[in-house]
Amino acid sequence: MSIFSLKQLITKPPILFPLAALFHIIISISAIITLYPTPIAQRDWLRPMGMIIFSLLSVFLCSMRKWTAIAYVSYSIISLGIIYFTQRDSPEFIFGNSFFPFNIILSFFVLLLFKRFR
Repeated sequence: MSIFSLKQLITKPPILFPLAALFHIIISISAIITLYPTPIAQRDWLRPMGMIIFSLLSVFLCSMRKWTAIAYVSYSIISLGIIYFTQRDSPEFIFGNSFFPFNIILSFFVLLLFKRFR
């Protein structure tokens, strides 16, 4: 049984997780397209990098494994801590502010459904 079976990633979890993964991917792609002319070495690319990490974790979340649930919630808590404990102009704030309200809401549902993860 593969973790990357497309049928399992769509049919196994509650519908919220595949839709959230699709939302993460679409927003990440639009952020990358928006910043395309900007050189990669600039700090503006920190937000799409945080978005890509959330996108990967949300895709893995559809596999309904406990380690992905723990990783998603942990990364959400870390990004929330970064938002509240760093200055607005710092690169850390830009990195942590990628999916602020949405990742907390999805983390709530992950914790609510944690017993269904294997």
